[in-house]
Amino acid sequence: MRALLAVMLLTAGVAQAATLKELLDAADKQNVDRRVSAEQRDRAAAEYRQSVASLFPALSAQGSWTNNQYPASFPNPMNPSQTLTIIAENQLDAQFRFDLPLIDTTRWFRAMASSSLLDSAELREASTRDLVKRQVVSAWYSYAALLAVRESALRSAKVADAQAELQEIRAKAGAATELEMLRARAEAQGRRQYIADTEANIANVRRSLRTLTGVEPGDVATLPEDDIRAAEPLEQLEQNVDQLPQVRAADRDSEAQGRLATAQRLAVLPTVSAQFTERLTNAAGFQGRNALYNAGVVISWRLDAPTFLGMSAATANENIAVLGTERARLVARDQIHGDWQRLNAALHKLEAAKAQQQANERAAQVSRDRYAAGAATQLDVITAERDLLSAEVNQISARTELAAARLSLRISAGQPLQVE
Repeated sequence: MRALLAVMLLTAGVAQAATLKELLDAADKQNVDRRVSAEQRDRAAAEYRQSVASLFPALSAQGSWTNNQYPASFPNPMNPSQTLTIIAENQLDAQFRFDLPLIDTTRWFRAMASSSLLDSAELREASTRDLVKRQVVSAWYSYAALLAVRESALRSAKVADAQAELQEIRAKAGAATELEMLRARAEAQGRRQYIADTEANIANVRRSLRTLTGVEPGDVATLPEDDIRAAEPLEQLEQNVDQLPQVRAADRDSEAQGRLATAQRLAVLPTVSAQFTERLTNAAGFQGRNALYNAGVVISWRLDAPTFLGMSAATANENIAVLGTERARLVARDQIHGDWQRLNAALHKLEAAKAQQQANERAAQVSRDRYAAGAATQLDVITAERDLLSAEVNQISARTELAAARLSLRISAGQPLQVE
């Protein structure tokens, strides 16, 4: 029964292991930065609707009740049967007013600016999505590398433990010195320390993946297949820089600041609005009507020092936004260049790491054979085993670095990831 339970738990653990694509999909929905960017986009959409709605007619209503100590009324000279109430003892008034902006250039350009800011928010959401993808890819391959390193460290630890046991036996038989026995023990303990550090790193990266994606990555993360294709030409990758979301977002910010600057400059122009007011009252006055309306057109013009001084600030904001677009373009190019160089370096490092591992595997085997034949020292064996572990770690690092660099370059260049 216990064996069956163990198998079921093991199977469940394996089934829960997530793939890179599943983690990327989960991060796209649950990552906190992604959710914040979505809320910022929604806020920009709400502000855009608010600015556009300010161009629509506005309705205001007001009602009041007033108790007057001395009412005033008198018969209508034109119609003695009618009483004209100037001031009612309990006066009731209701007023409904419609206002419609006809010409308001400042509002028009502010509405257009909010449209550009909405586009910017949507593009920054896409940029945040790319950033999260980059973080997940980097953490995933680090996790896969650490799991593979742990396997190599465990294998090396078994060899060190076997050497320690052998030296114990040889020391008891008088065939090994105390120094050889102590050296073997120290080497075995050193492997345990290395494994402990690796376990801590695995736990930290696993926690980081869970924070990024909101899901548990599981206990399995296989190393990627070695894709040794050469990188695309750098000039070809940089052709799409202006279409990257972070660059387009900065361009929309610049456009928005330009429209806000125009709105500030046009604030010196008069505004024209229309109004319609309906009044209901029990104090009709000389008109003798309890319900009456008025309508008209209002022209407003205001000139003051803050309006003119605000133009300089708006122009400065526009210039800053233009420079922000240029900086975003340069940063995007630098990112592509850096990832491109990293990918090329990873290709060479992988080739060298494979050759290094093959040489160290052979060296470790030769040292063991020579030690068994009495032609090499124990220190030669220990050194060869250390070199072999280091070579295995280097190869694992090179493989995962190559895969991460290739995906990072695709993200930087605005290309689809194509992960499974």
